[in-house]
Amino acid sequence: GGSQDDDHRTRLHLADLVHALIARLLREPLFQFLALGATLFALYGLVGKRNAEAPEKIVVSASRIANLGDGFVRTWRRPPSEQELQGLIEDYIRDEVFYREGRAAGLDRDDVIIRRRVRQKMEFLAADMPEASDEQLAAYLASNPERFRSDDQITFRQVFLSATRRPNTIESDSKQVASVLAGADAAVDTTTLGDPFLLGEEFRGFSATKVTNQFGERFAKRVLAMENGRWQGPVSSSFGQHFVFISKRVSGSLPPLDDVRPAVRREWANARRLEAEQKLYASLRERYEIVVEAPPSKAASADVGR
Repeated sequence: GGSQDDDHRTRLHLADLVHALIARLLREPLFQFLALGATLFALYGLVGKRNAEAPEKIVVSASRIANLGDGFVRTWRRPPSEQELQGLIEDYIRDEVFYREGRAAGLDRDDVIIRRRVRQKMEFLAADMPEASDEQLAAYLASNPERFRSDDQITFRQVFLSATRRPNTIESDSKQVASVLAGADAAVDTTTLGDPFLLGEEFRGFSATKVTNQFGERFAKRVLAMENGRWQGPVSSSFGQHFVFISKRVSGSLPPLDDVRPAVRREWANARRLEAEQKLYASLRERYEIVVEAPPSKAASADVGR
């Protein structure tokens, strides 16, 4: 009896050790990397095997199209345009392709069976890629300068007339200030011409975005279109009237890679991910026969809109 108890305790101890070892392995990054590699190998092996088989059929029924349109109406409170409806159909086909391929690869096991989740898993596997080299980042920066170019900046002074302080005289006061500033330069003393402004009288190195945030979009458009070196205005804002003297402009430029490396790496990786997803989707879609039934008639579409 004692020997049997000892054997039983030994087996239990060994089972605990095995469970602890498995749990530790599952937490190891190397094990997770190897598991991901095995999944990728199995996935692409399955793709290669199934490429030789007859294509499966994906049917987008007229009722499905009506449901897609109805969902759009519930979200946007209007019927989709023809282009928008075609985009909804294409996205449904993309979901269906990834869902079927993900299930064929066993990605839905031990998980909630949701089409979107399986699609995300497939896209994640497609996006696995090495770290970008400096040459690749530099080439991406040069090819996409508009994403990383610094904004144009202006430095300007102002004479401000408050709409709150001058509710009845602001128009006549503006004409008087305009006549004083008509032939003046940057050296003119403006301390007695206007009212105090909470943000100050001089603004250095302001981008278009910053001017818009401080004074409003209409003000920014007018000021950014002004010439340098002379007083101009008045320009209206929600605060009142402004006379502006632009003393300096700095054109935006493309910064060196070292100054924007994290942003370029992030944008490069996202572009490569999207490219890899699209390539995988295109290769998978070729194996399906896509049948899109005629969309609902205009009368039916009108019913959906209502």
